[in-house]
Amino acid sequence: MTKRMNYRTEVPAEQEIRYWMSAPAVTVNIAAPLSEALALMREHDVRRLPVVIDTGELRGMITQGDIRGADVLRVAGLDPFDIADALRQVKGYAVMTESPVTGRPSTGLREAAMLMIESKIGGLPVVDENQCVVGIITESDLFEALVQQLDREH
Repeated sequence: MTKRMNYRTEVPAEQEIRYWMSAPAVTVNIAAPLSEALALMREHDVRRLPVVIDTGELRGMITQGDIRGADVLRVAGLDPFDIADALRQVKGYAVMTESPVTGRPSTGLREAAMLMIESKIGGLPVVDENQCVVGIITESDLFEALVQQLDREH
């Protein structure tokens, strides 16, 4: 069990992740097959998807790494049709990370970065008070914020 640090401090509004996150987040239903998750990742050029139930509440996260085995199987020479069939059989909940670390829209950029570093994750789902996904902030979003801040300083 990892120790959670409290990084929460008051931050200027422009440093809240609501201004830097991707919204709305591309999500996948918990009962969707992995083939659907993979298709969404490719279609939207993302590497991670929040997994939600029908109400939009967050239940987990699926990353490309969670389903990367399909590419390995293809390289190993397995029939692509068999791989596709297998991806249709396995549901997202079977491979997702349950109860992922989350942020709120008012979470500061520093706090989000520290949560991601501590948890060794590349994306932080952003949820509202009902645990419904409203966005996602990724390493790339944090880099963009850093670059803009550095540009303002020079």
